[in-house]
Amino acid sequence: TRVDTSIMKARDIANFSKTDWGQLAVHARGLIVKDMNDGVMQNGIFKYKSKEYAAKKATGALGSFRKANKGTNRVTMLLSGETARRIRPEGKSDRATLVYENGTIVQANEDRGYVIADLSPKNRDKSALFLQRIVDRNVKKYESKPITIKIGK
Repeated sequence: TRVDTSIMKARDIANFSKTDWGQLAVHARGLIVKDMNDGVMQNGIFKYKSKEYAAKKATGALGSFRKANKGTNRVTMLLSGETARRIRPEGKSDRATLVYENGTIVQANEDRGYVIADLSPKNRDKSALFLQRIVDRNVKKYESKPITIKIGK
């Protein structure tokens, strides 16, 4: 008895390509940037608020790019957006990686409690669901291939 499954093998369903890992990295970057804008840190412990930050934001001391958002005293972590723009997602053959090109700024912020170089538990769950969608897509692809079973010679 021989089973021929065409191109995709069952063991390939849960294998992720470099492209899949790259898509996950882009997804994770988007989650982090959204949280940065909302003032949510990735350590999941707190949302930092500061009266001093609110006063500077209201007077425009942080620059015109944040003056319009006067309603909150939450630290947004975006300011000019340079740190967020310099998070580079990369897909490797066996993992997703985020490269923080402004590493010294990220580390200095982390020392003050503004953690953005990790994923919060909520974002880890969202990333796991993202990978699950890739697996589901692969299952559908696997199921769509005809299976030929030859018995005998």
